Amino acid sequence: MKAAVLILASVLVFLPCGAKEAAGTLSRQTGKLAVGTKWETDWHIVDSGREGPTVLIVGGMHGNEPAGSLAAGQILHWPVVKGKLVVVPRANVLALDANKRLTPGASKEISNLNRNFPPVDESTVGKVEPQGELARALWQFAMKSKPDWVLDLHEGYEFFRSHQPPKGKDKSVGSSIIYRGGKKMDALAAKAIAAADTTVTDPARKFSLIRRGPVSTGLARACINVMGAEGVILETTYKEQPMSLRTRQHRLMVNVFLNHIGLIDRDCSDLLAAPKSGDTLQVGCFDGEGTGPSKNDVMGVVDDAEDLALFHLGPEDMRAEVLKQFDVVIFPGGSGSKQARDIGGEGRAAVRDFVEGGGGYVGICAGAYLCSANYSWSLDLVDTRALTGTVEVPGEGKKQLWYRGGDAFIETELTEKGVRLFGSGGIPKQFTVRYHNGPIVTPHGSGELEDYEVLAWFRGENGRLEAQKGTMVNTPAIVSGRFGKGRAVSISPHPESNPDLHPVVAQAVRYAAGKVK
Repeated sequence: MKAAVLILASVLVFLPCGAKEAAGTLSRQTGKLAVGTKWETDWHIVDSGREGPTVLIVGGMHGNEPAGSLAAGQILHWPVVKGKLVVVPRANVLALDANKRLTPGASKEISNLNRNFPPVDESTVGKVEPQGELARALWQFAMKSKPDWVLDLHEGYEFFRSHQPPKGKDKSVGSSIIYRGGKKMDALAAKAIAAADTTVTDPARKFSLIRRGPVSTGLARACINVMGAEGVILETTYKEQPMSLRTRQHRLMVNVFLNHIGLIDRDCSDLLAAPKSGDTLQVGCFDGEGTGPSKNDVMGVVDDAEDLALFHLGPEDMRAEVLKQFDVVIFPGGSGSKQARDIGGEGRAAVRDFVEGGGGYVGICAGAYLCSANYSWSLDLVDTRALTGTVEVPGEGKKQLWYRGGDAFIETELTEKGVRLFGSGGIPKQFTVRYHNGPIVTPHGSGELEDYEVLAWFRGENGRLEAQKGTMVNTPAIVSGRFGKGRAVSISPHPESNPDLHPVVAQAVRYAAGKVK
């Protein structure tokens, strides 16, 4: 009992990082709830300094619904012009870290966090408590914040419009807005899903309005019942959709609500990141068409580095107004031509402008093809020509030279510059790295691009055709080149696949950003 009392007291501890400024001046505070417990998580308050409503945004109630959590972490950077924006981006940190819907280690009765808030009214406050330490911490924080609106960001596993569950199974509420009906709310919710639907081409994936209101045992409904708040659940769908799309859909919907409520006075849906600082590099990683599963390893490397902040970018984000928020963009493995097609001609031009203006670029395998100079779809950032063409193989027909077979582990050697750059991360001069059909490069000879600098050489090779023999050994594995005011790093193999080689990726990001020489 004593421990429980101490934990309950700890949820009321606020740890502001800065005092509120004069009235009318935007201020930001951050602190922690459930301090000193395994549930400890951050809260953020953006105060306009002007009278107005308070909006509470919560993400990450369920751990297998990360888009809501990431979007909440992006929205907290928006400029509030009236009232207060209160954000808890990672409500259930244990479930998010485990990528599990239910809370790891919790009893069955309280494992679903968004079922732990009783259907109370004002007369039951103090008599009927939320179930479990985390729910009590969130509830006390909500009671202290006194929100006028609650926007709870979730994800479904299927699309509500098209999902046809088996008999006896619940219909997924993915891609929907769940709210209490009414003429004004009907119009507002319809406007919000219309914004989200601008990202949708498949009619079966369009957003739906669900007028039954938030679940009776959820935080949003408890705020409705006790504080008279307006509570809304915003749902995207995680099935077969990249994170960049889902977070954009959340931002688009929240943007409509916050503009209507008056907290913001302009379109903020393209705002993902805080203003750049010298302490943390803001890194956008492309996750659209043409990216393979190795992107998850790349993102893991960035996410694990204390001085790097990860953001998911899709084809819609390849625009100047979005890219300018980042120090470096990464294009990971997969298919370079498909990535080029997904971002389109205007997107490719925007990436070139970003690098030319001082941004950094890191391309791994497919991303190394993309930044080369010899394809019609190339970004032309680095003066490399990838080995290409076809040969006739008796009995097999024409075969592409770029395709060298499945995974291989190739001996690689750093140059002197590579040793200075990567050696600080513990990378030895000679190492073995996974290779999977990355570009075999030689100088393209473009008069408009500077010569590239070799950071590592392949000392072995992989190939399945006679014509490929001798074409890989002693060719560049990692190169870099200046483009305008920026720098691009082209990595043919997959260092992200081996935890021992993760510093190669992290240092390449820092080098592309000009943070290391």
